Amino acid sequence: MILTADSGSTKCHWALVESANIGNEPTIIETRGINPVTCSSEQVKEIIAEGLLPQIKATEVEGIYFYGAGCIANAPATLELQRTLQEIFPQATTVVVATDMLGAAHALCGNEKGIVCILGTGSNSAFYDGEQLTKNVPPLGYILGDEGGGANLGKTFVSNALKGLMPSEIVDLMYEECQTSYAQIIESVYRKPNANRYLASFVPFMARHRDVTEVRRCIDIAFDNFIERNLLQYPDVEHMPINFVGSIAAVFEQELTEALSRHSLTLGKIERSPIGGMVKYHTTL
Repeated sequence: MILTADSGSTKCHWALVESANIGNEPTIIETRGINPVTCSSEQVKEIIAEGLLPQIKATEVEGIYFYGAGCIANAPATLELQRTLQEIFPQATTVVVATDMLGAAHALCGNEKGIVCILGTGSNSAFYDGEQLTKNVPPLGYILGDEGGGANLGKTFVSNALKGLMPSEIVDLMYEECQTSYAQIIESVYRKPNANRYLASFVPFMARHRDVTEVRRCIDIAFDNFIERNLLQYPDVEHMPINFVGSIAAVFEQELTEALSRHSLTLGKIERSPIGGMVKYHTTL
């Protein structure tokens, strides 16, 4: 039995493939997210015991490939997560814990070189040489970077709305559909935790009203900034496919394709989730 995991801080998707039925569709199990930076070993054990072990037999797991946020190569927290997984699954002869960027590269590129991007609440990118990630422009988070991610999109839109740069009817619709107000927005951004997730919560509204010129401009600016401040720093980028994973890339595929075209770049693959590609990579090695 092979387990492949794609984990963020909020949720983790585990793909289970029986070793004798490698070609079959994997069974997907969702648990709470595991981030080694914020989760202790005991918390990891609790999450797996609660959400995963009731549905599988730990002693039958032969290999684990865990890709997640916060899984920095050789970092103490990453090594601790690896030891914890080995303890939970004692029969596993292979336990790999690696960054979500490498997981995305395996899912989207396989053994071919290319640029790999994650566009979700945040954003990230890297050059993949077919085996390893060899260059990464630091994403820097939603305050200093994360261009093109959900928080960045929401921040641009909400800022323009509150500064009077959106049509009044769109601002009124935002208040109504998002069930918020000027005061609630300021409170949520400056006084409550997880401002990045809050700002990203405006993205569905933007998607519904993307035909409004001022809303579309926010989307275009975010993707142009992502390209100019990240992708154009990779050597030979104009000669390689640009691959994306994440909800933002999937929702705004048309806008993203047009932004790449404006910069003479070529779109590769877009996948909402990398888990299927990760499973394929590890079951066809």
